[in-house]
Amino acid sequence: MAGRMVGFAHARGAGAWFSASPRVQRLVAAHIAVLLGAGLVGVVVHQRPGAAAEPLALATAVGPMSEPVAVAEAPAPVHVEGSAVSRAASKPRPTPARRSPPPQKGWAYWSARIRGCESHGRPDAPPDYKAKNPSSSASGAYQILDTTWAGRYGVGHASDAGPDQQEAAAADLYRRHGTADWAASAACWRARKR
Repeated sequence: MAGRMVGFAHARGAGAWFSASPRVQRLVAAHIAVLLGAGLVGVVVHQRPGAAAEPLALATAVGPMSEPVAVAEAPAPVHVEGSAVSRAASKPRPTPARRSPPPQKGWAYWSARIRGCESHGRPDAPPDYKAKNPSSSASGAYQILDTTWAGRYGVGHASDAGPDQQEAAAADLYRRHGTADWAASAACWRARKR
């Protein structure tokens, strides 16, 4: 035990000498300055003005879109005598023509279609809150697996819960994962109504 303590004392003494050396301190300070400078340059170079702060959070809140959304690119910088000035600041841009917004397809739209597909195989079918899958533990109008249901509302299966409870659980799943939990039946509920 005493031999081990001597080793620690020796190592601590060497570390104290090493960090107390002005030469080592200057070298470490120079390395830190270079790393911080490189990080700052990287942030400035890769910074995109006007970029959305949370594009994924917005995408999951809105749900899948029927048509692609156009994303405007940031204006390219114009160099003027050694300084960068944004092209938007140098000349006004024309305002784009207003288009009507695409139809809302949030949870209110998808829930009815998913319920119909999961309960009866058709997007326009009425919900069956007591439905049970014969080949898995999925049940209820949204065919939620028992592992995903996880004993919500004190019941083991979604089909044992009331319609309001199933609706609330499915809306919660949609808020957290979008329509990913119902990807297996997507061909049904994404199909156009006839």
